[in-house]
Amino acid sequence: MKNPSETAFSDLQRSSEYTGAKRAFLDSILRQSAGLRAVRPARSAAATAQMKAAIQGLTQDRGRELYYPFVSSGIGSGPYVELLDGSVKMDMITGIGINFFGHTHPELLESLADGIASDVMQGNLMPGVESRDALQAILSRVGSRSRLVHGWLTCSGTMANENALKIIRQKHAPATRVFAFADCFAGRSTAMQEITDTPKYREGQPVYGEVSYLPFFDPKFSLEQNIQRTLEPMKLMLDRYPGKYAGLMIELVQGEGGFKFAPREFYVAIFEMCRKQGIAIWVDEIQTFGRTGELFAYQTFDLEEYVDVVTVGKLFQACAVLFTDAYTPRAGLVAGTFTGNSNTLRAAKKALEILDRGHYFGRDGKIAQLSRQFENNLLALKNGSARGLIGELRILGGMVGFLPFEGKLDQVKKLISEMFDQGLIAYYCGHDPYLIRLLPPLGAMEIADVDVACQIIEKSLLKVAASA
Repeated sequence: MKNPSETAFSDLQRSSEYTGAKRAFLDSILRQSAGLRAVRPARSAAATAQMKAAIQGLTQDRGRELYYPFVSSGIGSGPYVELLDGSVKMDMITGIGINFFGHTHPELLESLADGIASDVMQGNLMPGVESRDALQAILSRVGSRSRLVHGWLTCSGTMANENALKIIRQKHAPATRVFAFADCFAGRSTAMQEITDTPKYREGQPVYGEVSYLPFFDPKFSLEQNIQRTLEPMKLMLDRYPGKYAGLMIELVQGEGGFKFAPREFYVAIFEMCRKQGIAIWVDEIQTFGRTGELFAYQTFDLEEYVDVVTVGKLFQACAVLFTDAYTPRAGLVAGTFTGNSNTLRAAKKALEILDRGHYFGRDGKIAQLSRQFENNLLALKNGSARGLIGELRILGGMVGFLPFEGKLDQVKKLISEMFDQGLIAYYCGHDPYLIRLLPPLGAMEIADVDVACQIIEKSLLKVAASA
């Protein structure tokens, strides 16, 4: 008699026909990928013209230029990605943090292959086993002192944040106001663009006056001064709008805001005030998840017990809002046709398994080792060949930022463009000053790869400086 837990799909996965075909499929991809382990130029003038035409078509179709002259071919190898013209570049921004495991990762490929037989998209009405597995995988890793016990999957980080805001407001109704921090980023939906502290992102959009911005930690001031700078305006707004604040949204490490972070004591002081006032503590980990040396940034800063709601995405390969039992939304508030692609949900579970096995976390974990190599190399440039060209370094785990020149936007964009031409893809963050932002694929890198990346940065810095 067949085991009742077995299904037609489990039978398929065990069949020699399926396993043999999958192995041949994966081996074929990996053979092609193996030749992409170094920066190289376009294959030919014809290939360059082909990519130029693709870029022009995409620009026309979406009505806006691409930031880079970049269209990928769909394959890569670890920290390297191939473009449509056959050129290969070193990817140090990874889709703004998505591809932590680089390109064409063997285990993620295998996970995706197993999802081929699944329905393409899953929804809240009819979830697949992948939805259960992905949620169980992340909820089992929230930490022994965490109170997070439930989660809701969705297709984007912005939508995860939307759901977080809704469940917080429902719990604290009729309170609707939110505290956030200067230079924060939460997304670009109608609600999130109001929380995001970048006015140009809401140009021509309504603003409802529901968000109060607090000063974030500034190393120019002492810890006590920083706490005072944040708590004083917070208290003033609480007195001005009694009973109107539902929650506080915080990125423990600001992403777009410039890779700024604070010591644990700063967060504790803010969170204790929230507890005293009955305000939800919502931690946005869309970008920090898995990157700061522990799985969650709140674990890196030893803040497990404070968090009421957390949002995750990017490295997770899927997106979700996690919440305590007290914040479980009533039926009807949170739904949606799509929870995610079956393949990405499989990849989400696999990503967590790879992190567990690969000894990525802790003071001596792989993230910390690679992070130290970035810091050591950049410090060597700052004090050596690039003296006067590199200022402040802001590095925490796999979030690597440095201040080039005076940090003016035109300088930073010129450097990013030069790095792209030299074979390295990066981006920027911060606001006056602007920093170079790296979100490298540490899940696919070794020490030697860090050295190659920093050599390209050095060459680009020197070339831009010479042309100034």
